[in-house]
Formats: sequence, structure tokens, C-alpha cells
Amino acid sequence: MKKILLTLFTIFLFSSTVLAQELDLIDTSLESEEQVENVVDEKTTKTSSPYFELELTRGAQNPLTKKIPLKVIITPKINSSRTQILWNVPTVFTVHKDHNEFVSLNKGQTYTYTASLEPNKEGPYNISVNVISWQVDSNKSNSADISLTISKSLVVTPIDTMYYVYILLYVLLAISIIAILAFLISKGIKILVKKAKIWFTPPY
Repeated sequence: MKKILLTLFTIFLFSSTVLAQELDLIDTSLESEEQVENVVDEKTTKTSSPYFELELTRGAQNPLTKKIPLKVIITPKINSSRTQILWNVPTVFTVHKDHNEFVSLNKGQTYTYTASLEPNKEGPYNISVNVISWQVDSNKSNSADISLTISKSLVVTPIDTMYYVYILLYVLLAISIIAILAFLISKGIKILVKKAKIWFTPPY
């Protein structure tokens, strides 16, 4: 009887050890699937998964069109002939994509895709991009997101320094155009006045 109990106890200990090791392997596997996010600043977010490394960046808003440029840099860790790029944007924005929804990506290479958002309403919003590799067995994905706040005047707050730079450049451009037009008009008037004098001067 003692031998039987000892045998059963040994089997129980061995089974518990194996089970614990398997659970540790499962935990490690689950951890490796997790997405690691690194917020660089209020404009840039980097994320890494076993399938894709993403860097999502918001550029300076255009003062004339109010469009907000977005750029996602994708470095795939797998070959993906059918990769979907989805921008998850609230309906208060009009989205202008500069790329196809489905693209082909090669492992280890770096790809850059851009889009722009045109705000139609004030408020705080979260913007994200999902990159999905459509596979036969299962889909592989990663995502990155940024937050932004739109004011009543449909300007991103806090206002970027480049926003003021763009305004200054537009003002200088407008002044330059006005100055050129004024110069051309004055030249044209002088030419017309000369011709008018010739036309109205009686011959001797």
C-alpha cells in the first residue's frame, strides 16, 4: 500500500511540474504576442508587435485647408502580400488617403504611407491606424494611435509652431504676389499712356 501511495505521489509531483512548465511556456508565448507601445511625444507614437513595427506621426496643420497630415512608417517582420491599412477616424473628419487600402509588404523593408484629416467639428479625438496582414491561417496585425484636440476655429491645440510659420509664409507669398501684380499693372499703365499719347498727338 505504501509503495502504491509513493508511486501516486511521485506521479502527482511529476505531473504538477510538467503542467507548471507548460503554463510558463503559454504565458511566455502570450507575452510575445503583446503589442509594445512607446509614445515619443504628443505627435508621434511607436508600436511593435511580432508582425509589424509602426511609427505614426502627425504633421503641422495647413492654415488654409485646415488639413492635418498623418504619416505611418511600417517595417514588417513578415512577408505580407495582402496587407490592409485602415485609418480609424471619427466621422467628424474627412479622410484623404494617399495610398491604396491593400498593399504588398516585404519583411525587413520600410514603407511610408500618408493621409490627411479635415476636421469639421471641435473636440478631443483619438486617431489610430491598423495594419492587418491577411493570412490563410490567421490574420496578423498591429496598430498605433495618437490623440488630438480641435478648437472651435477647427485648429489643432496646442497650436504648432509650424502653423504660425505657414501663416507667415502665406502672408509673405500674398504680399509678393500683390507687389508683382502692382508692378506689372503700373508698367502696363505706363505703356498704355505712351501709346495713348502717340495716338492722340496730331501729326505735324
